[in-house]
Amino acid sequence: MSDVPVWHAVGSVADLARRKKIVIEPGDHPILVLVHEGAWYAFDNLCIHRQREMSRGVILRDRLVCPGHQWAFELASGWEAIKEQHQPVHAVRVVDGVVEVDLTCSAPQRDAAAADATTAD
Repeated sequence: MSDVPVWHAVGSVADLARRKKIVIEPGDHPILVLVHEGAWYAFDNLCIHRQREMSRGVILRDRLVCPGHQWAFELASGWEAIKEQHQPVHAVRVVDGVVEVDLTCSAPQRDAAAADATTAD
């Protein structure tokens, strides 16, 4: 997979903020784009566990909870602590009032600070 971002315009901040979440299909798989407490996130829309639609999930304590089996993925990283797996995530940015998603996908390794913060809970 390429390290070069491929940015895709999703829509205006104002329109998307009203919706809270939207599923886009710019390529071969759907991507969920959502806003929570003013920050933007994007996940592959199909859960890694049983291919349930993440767009039907809910946000609880800064985690996106899959509607199928309640795996709870961190919004910022896609990390699921109990199962120790990642839901693929996409970078999101806002340029001139337009939300853009990087179509390249990543399942980032958690950095030491994030891991320490989680285990301290």
